Amino acid sequence: MSHSCPRACACCGAPLEPVQQFRFLFETDADGPTTLPELRHLPRANGRPVPVCATCQARAAAAPPRQRPAPAARTGVRAAVGVLSVAVIVNFFLFRQSS
Repeated sequence: MSHSCPRACACCGAPLEPVQQFRFLFETDADGPTTLPELRHLPRANGRPVPVCATCQARAAAAPPRQRPAPAARTGVRAAVGVLSVAVIVNFFLFRQSS
């Protein structure tokens, strides 16, 4: 699979060094289950490597990625569904009529 070689950093727009271009092409082509995670060094967006210069890569490595907390509405909906399902099950076992 061939990819075009990026010439500019996705973060700051500076020209990419040849080694960064090589890393991007390697990580893009080496996307597979046999590729060791230790070989991947570039930051990723949506599972794809992002072409960055050495300075931006060092900045990205120094700051760990932040994970967004789950939206409160979705968490509330899950809690409500859980409570209702438990109530239905308890209601079924406690109040069923025996004939």
